[in-house]
Amino acid sequence: MPMPALLRSLESRPSLRSPADITLGMVFAELTAARSAHQLDRVSSRPVPAAGGRPDRLLTSLEACVAALAERRLPVPPALRDELRLRRRLWSERR
Repeated sequence: MPMPALLRSLESRPSLRSPADITLGMVFAELTAARSAHQLDRVSSRPVPAAGGRPDRLLTSLEACVAALAERRLPVPPALRDELRLRRRLWSERR
């Protein structure tokens, strides 16, 4: 399974030497930040940007989180799995 872009970008930091150096805490912190940004976008009066050709930050963060768990052979919590499934479906309908 290829590493999601978020994990590759975290890996490129000079203090990180390998994908194993990327902790679950870092991945979950990015997921929390993406959820906060998404919530802010939902309640703000700013116009919603066009779908464009790139996935949204929340979808990317969810995929990275699930990939990090799978890489470590840890179970994916049902709520996280369901949220990822929902975001994927929403993204595919927007395209």
